Amino acid sequence: MEENAQEPLINLNVDYDAGNILKETARWTRFISIIGIIGVAIVLLVLIFAGAAITAMYARMMPGVEAMAGVILFIAFLVIAIAGFMVFLLYRFSTLVRKGIDTQDQQMFNSGLSALKIYFIISGVFAILSLLINSLSLFKL
Repeated sequence: MEENAQEPLINLNVDYDAGNILKETARWTRFISIIGIIGVAIVLLVLIFAGAAITAMYARMMPGVEAMAGVILFIAFLVIAIAGFMVFLLYRFSTLVRKGIDTQDQQMFNSGLSALKIYFIISGVFAILSLLINSLSLFKL
């Protein structure tokens, strides 16, 4: 059985009301993503310029942390990179969906929805990981 790539999966069209709802959603996700970009940039600047001071502060509270400072900073930069990528996906969704609706470009609209799909996949993976970690710590395994 051969499938036609041009045939839609479901025969739904974006009408005026759905377009307005998606534009409003794109507006809010753009706002949230810009706030997220600012937050990620501030945390990155703090780590870059105050990383040594933060390490010294933790060294006073927990002796032996100096040896693991590089590992801790690497993990912090990794978390910031993942958060930055997720914020970028939200921004990409908001701009592409808005442009796709305004210009009636189906490919651009689909690319925006694809960015949102990837965002939700990453969020779901982290939610499942956090549930597993919390349940393991609950049972002390």
